[in-house]
Amino acid sequence: MIKKRSKWRFLWILPILILTITAVPKLIGMEFMVQNMGEAGMGHMTFGVGLIEILCIIVFLIPSTRNLGFLLLVAYSGGIIATEWAAHKPVIPGILVQVLLWIGMYFENPTLFALAEKA
Repeated sequence: MIKKRSKWRFLWILPILILTITAVPKLIGMEFMVQNMGEAGMGHMTFGVGLIEILCIIVFLIPSTRNLGFLLLVAYSGGIIATEWAAHKPVIPGILVQVLLWIGMYFENPTLFALAEKA
């Protein structure tokens, strides 16, 4: 029997696009991104953060490692929220990425969120 999958499972595409759009300028060292990272005290880490971000995205996009990629991206977006909060910047973009990842992943793989059955 073929299991019908939800049409909402691709909701995770939006946060993946957002994270990709922010990773590329970090990787190529675009001035605005280096300046933005510098304001958070992380200007010297721009390339490294971009590399981590893109690696998390790649792990997520591989279907067999999607669950691991999801956990990595949730942790990464938590770092976005914490960094923005510490820099007194709006945290809504990080929260939006986080919420869309959780909702999209729920529709992609609901068993990931199931509680363990009692033995």
